Amino acid sequence: MPRKIFFHGLWAGILSAIAAIIYDRIHFFATETNFARLINIGSLVGVSLLGCLLAAIGYWLFRKWFGKRSDVIFNFTFAILSFASIIFPISMSLPLDVQNPELFPGLAVPMHFFPALAWFTLDPLFRIDDGGDEKKFM
Repeated sequence: MPRKIFFHGLWAGILSAIAAIIYDRIHFFATETNFARLINIGSLVGVSLLGCLLAAIGYWLFRKWFGKRSDVIFNFTFAILSFASIIFPISMSLPLDVQNPELFPGLAVPMHFFPALAWFTLDPLFRIDDGGDEKKFM
């Protein structure tokens, strides 16, 4: 995998982790519910980095398989997978001793979009030139 793609995934993971930690704190102070047993700083950083590094591997593979159209196909795939992944926090059964379990999806669901959002935000900084002056879809 080229270094540029790896660093894109790494920095997107770091940005995603920072956003998730900030959102976790905002959610805690807004709702006064603590889900630290389920979602903590270590899990937020780990999942964010893992998700974005897996996205980097996927992006590298898509570039090999789809050539010039890889960006569009990858972006659609990443967005669809982000939407599909929200089924996990929605369908999760929480332990009985967790206070206000109905607020858990409000914390976890938005975090599933942070890796894709970070990837798309940093994409212009790590854009790989295909030899043309500008990227073209067709």
